[in-house]
Amino acid sequence: MNGFLIVIILAVLAWVLPVLWQRWRRRYLRSRPLTAQQEYLLCTTLALYPYLPAPRQRELKEHISLFLRDKEFVGCDGLEITEEIRIAIAAHACLLLLERANNCYPNLKTVLVYPDSYVAEETRHHGHIQSSHMSARAGEAHYRGPVVLSWGDLQRGLAQPQHGHNVAIHEFAHKLDEEDGYVDGRPPFEKRADGKTWAPVMREAFAELRQRLQALHGEAEMAEGEPSVGLAEKPSVLDTYGAQSPAEFFAVATEAFFIIPTAMEAAHPSLYREMQKFFRTDPAALLRGSHPAD
Repeated sequence: MNGFLIVIILAVLAWVLPVLWQRWRRRYLRSRPLTAQQEYLLCTTLALYPYLPAPRQRELKEHISLFLRDKEFVGCDGLEITEEIRIAIAAHACLLLLERANNCYPNLKTVLVYPDSYVAEETRHHGHIQSSHMSARAGEAHYRGPVVLSWGDLQRGLAQPQHGHNVAIHEFAHKLDEEDGYVDGRPPFEKRADGKTWAPVMREAFAELRQRLQALHGEAEMAEGEPSVGLAEKPSVLDTYGAQSPAEFFAVATEAFFIIPTAMEAAHPSLYREMQKFFRTDPAALLRGSHPAD
């Protein structure tokens, strides 16, 4: 009997101790301060950072500290990983985690960074038929695997924020989406009730973007090169790439929410409110110098 009890205790310890170790490790790494250089790069790279309340700035720096020490950055095609690259990627990845309990992308170990757009094989399934071809990429997020980013594309997004593109935010939105085991455009909510209005709002906005894309293609064919005006009365700030799938829609919407929040709030108020509830922040209000309760 004593031997059986010892086996049970050892089994419990074998399960509990690694969990406790990981919690302690994450807490310790979050407590490590950023260097003066890293703080400077954070202030100059993340446009929203100066507008965040002081507690959120501290929280963000803690997440970044963990991210930098927990993830491996690998340069591809001869790219040398600099502190600027590390901070730019970590800052935008960790921006998505504010004010929510998280383990800082637990399924991610490696970030691969190319100097610019790269070429990768893309496989598509049409029923029982599978086809493959090479395509240019700005980034990709592998399920329970690495994130791949183009540094050149990220730099262009940072230099021209008015276009609402940020490949780091896009790909890390996918990593956030996968944490419940499904890459389906519905990220994990702490409580089921928190996401009760998510599905209908996202479904309607996704359908609208697909209709917009179809209309744009139809108008382009009819116009034969003339300017298309059929959708002018219903403006959108969402990249039509999001019409590919609910997962891509969530990633595109996340880009717009953090990069061009004022324009997104005006064009898609219901969608903006759902993103605001999930991410527990209001970038448009921050940029206006106010808070949601003001």
